[in-house]
Amino acid sequence: MTKPAESKLTPLAAARARRVAHLAETERRRILHWDILGQREVHLYPLAEIAASEELSRFAAEIWNEPKMHGYFDRQHLVNLRNFVGEARHGFATLASGGILEILVIPTMPDEVMGFHIFTVFDPLDDADKGRCIGYTIWSLEKGDVGFGRAEAVRMAFDIFPPFREGRYRKVPFTNHEVYNISRRLLYRFRPRQFLVDAKTQISQTRTGDRLHRMIYYLKRGYYPPDRKALADACLLRLAREQHIGERSVERLLRQTHAVFWIYPVEKYVQRALTELTTGGHVKPDFAAK
Repeated sequence: MTKPAESKLTPLAAARARRVAHLAETERRRILHWDILGQREVHLYPLAEIAASEELSRFAAEIWNEPKMHGYFDRQHLVNLRNFVGEARHGFATLASGGILEILVIPTMPDEVMGFHIFTVFDPLDDADKGRCIGYTIWSLEKGDVGFGRAEAVRMAFDIFPPFREGRYRKVPFTNHEVYNISRRLLYRFRPRQFLVDAKTQISQTRTGDRLHRMIYYLKRGYYPPDRKALADACLLRLAREQHIGERSVERLLRQTHAVFWIYPVEKYVQRALTELTTGGHVKPDFAAK
């Protein structure tokens, strides 16, 4: 059946739109296969309450000492974290630079309906390095009534503290991209149908960065606003081909969408990706085709 939006296009334009949509979906499958499921699994272990409290204090200090976080970070989160610090777990991942990323996982509601990933980086070559807390993810679950897994959706709010953004921390180089994907890989254990980001707080009215840069960031992670998917597909295709996206195109997407959340529909891609992982197959990056 022809989609309503396509019925207004010429046959040539409709064919091109279908081609763009296909290539964008291929890129989103690649994101699941390589960026999320392709991450080495991080095993989590219980952390003694005293040690977890010390790490939580370092996290709080970074927030207190960063002026740009004032009025942005809800301090009630710290109270909730303290209430559940006895349930803390942690794990470690090796960054592309060779540095070590520690992920401290603390719920802030019963049954892990909401919680935090707190990120600290270490230089493994420096025995005196006690680590620097660089940022966090807040997650919350929409459990719903799903047979696929434990959650209908996982909402993510991700932030790297201003002093550590854009490669500013030279001692232990890392990218937002790799830290974000490690966090998303951990949250995949909830087997969500969708990952969600809040369109207002994380993109259009963010106080922690340029909104156009944030939009591009989430497009590259595979997210899109459901009411303007075709335009998001075209932007993603250009990004996947490492082509420039004009500010006008990004502003147009921001102006036209009224979606409350941007989505990454993980369930849509998971079965094919899991099959390819178990059979040694590959998702071909045919976004590079003409």
